Amino acid sequence: MDEIEEKEKTAKDWARIIIPRVLRAIIWGIIMGGEMLILLNFPQFIPQFGEGIMRYLPTSEMTGISYFFLIFAGIEVAIQLLRETVFPYALSMARSIISIILLIQITNGGIMSFTTQLPTEMAAGTSVILTLDFQPILGVILLLSLISMIKNLLQAIDYLSQKEETSFPPELP
Repeated sequence: MDEIEEKEKTAKDWARIIIPRVLRAIIWGIIMGGEMLILLNFPQFIPQFGEGIMRYLPTSEMTGISYFFLIFAGIEVAIQLLRETVFPYALSMARSIISIILLIQITNGGIMSFTTQLPTEMAAGTSVILTLDFQPILGVILLLSLISMIKNLLQAIDYLSQKEETSFPPELP
């Protein structure tokens, strides 16, 4: 009976499978960091907008933050494209490891310093250095990332054990 129902899939059948996955992946990619990539790169397209923002955001930090959001959005797209397989769990664990490494690197271990020049009307040639020490908060964030990584590992084990009870390996579109 199964042999009769299982037929060769046509291009229309494949399109019905793939198009919703691609649309879902695009939407989740935008949600997980795509909108920040647009905002961070927006000053390049409209210079008047960029002059106001660039005054308050340090440019040396922008590239690290842009890479952070780019990696998050790219991994989320891959997770959504590979749904209903074991790969999303592995990619989620990789995302947790990458976020731990990037957060430590970008935030300089939880101590960030910002230097800005005061306008000439206030005090000529005077700069203000703002140092933020948020190591306890960073520690909590890193602990949550570690818990997320362990959760994804346990979900991958559970998924594989359920697949072992049914048919394995699954058919990938």
